[in-house]
Amino acid sequence: MTISEYIEQFRLQYPQIRPLEEEDDVEWWNQGLDQIEAGQLDRAEETFKKLVLAQPNHSDGFNGLGMVYEKTNDPHKAELFLREAISKAKVMVSDGSMDVELLNMIHKDLNRVLNK
Repeated sequence: MTISEYIEQFRLQYPQIRPLEEEDDVEWWNQGLDQIEAGQLDRAEETFKKLVLAQPNHSDGFNGLGMVYEKTNDPHKAELFLREAISKAKVMVSDGSMDVELLNMIHKDLNRVLNK
């Protein structure tokens, strides 16, 4: 499946999420990271799917899903979502809304997935 097909699935799962209008989107990143750390990967996946829908032009939700899929031993999906995160992050770095160090961290995540 493509990223677009996954996003369409997410929309069907969470029709209440409004792109660029959600108030919880900033919290979802931290919540998802906490859930990964606690081993609550299903909950983290749900959280990051919502973040992807809420902030479709931002790298965080895609990056988070890539991390979840790495932990659940799904390297294909991990690579797909991390590559999308990199694509979004490059735009954000170029417009000054993200530091290049964060882009480099996503690249490291992708390299780790590819070298497993």
